[in-house]
Amino acid sequence: MTYFVSLKITAIIIGLIYLAAHLPGAIAPAATAHRLQLLSRHYPLGVGLTLAATLWFVILTGTMDLGELSSIRLYLMTIWSIAGVLLAIFVPGFLPLRGLGCLLLLAAALILDAAFLVQTPARYVMTILAYGWAIKGMVLVYSPHLGYQAVEYMTATRDRLQIGSWFGAAFGLILVILGIFVYP
Repeated sequence: MTYFVSLKITAIIIGLIYLAAHLPGAIAPAATAHRLQLLSRHYPLGVGLTLAATLWFVILTGTMDLGELSSIRLYLMTIWSIAGVLLAIFVPGFLPLRGLGCLLLLAAALILDAAFLVQTPARYVMTILAYGWAIKGMVLVYSPHLGYQAVEYMTATRDRLQIGSWFGAAFGLILVILGIFVYP
């Protein structure tokens, strides 16, 4: 196990993040639609997300068992750090979506680690979420224009954004309830 977090805490935190991310779209869809359209190309946000993902990955490389590669751990950490900074500088197009994709991939590993030995069928909710995040993360990293098109599609009408946001908020509430009452 790389992370030592419980599924209970993981579900509660992710559920609260879902609620915080989706309630503005459910309550005030017009203002949220405009902000979402701006954020998908907001370079400073992209730099922050990319550097956060880089830092997370460098720390992960520094703390996890690398087996035969443990002897070059410091070199790998240096390479990842330089690559993250270079990505932020030289790949400005859709950088927030790419950074979000990297964070989704890293978070998917955390969720799977938290659900690893939990003996309840409800853990599959988090496992399926993790695999969904992994797929979304790969798509956002390699084809961020698809993420941009998804934002454009969801924000095209007020009702579409509001209904999608209510579903996201409800899913967040379900995760919080599972975290509090079901997961050990």
